[in-house]
Amino acid sequence: MKAKKEIMTDLKFCKELMNRLVEYTDKSYNDNFSWGSNHTVIQSDIIRLRRELMAVSHKLDQQEGE
Repeated sequence: MKAKKEIMTDLKFCKELMNRLVEYTDKSYNDNFSWGSNHTVIQSDIIRLRRELMAVSHKLDQQEGE
C-alpha cells in the first residue's frame, strides 16, 4: 500500500507541474505567435515533467515485477 501512496504523491506532483506549465504558457503567449525567449523555459518545464513521469513509470514497472 505504501507504493500506491508514493505513486499517487508523485502523480499529484506531476499534475502540479503540468498546471504550472499551462499557467505560465497562457501568461507568456501573445496573439501574434511571438514566444520570444519563453519557449526555452517552456521546453525545460516539459523535459522536467517527462522525467518525473518516467520515474513514475519505472516505479509502476517495479510493482509489476514484485
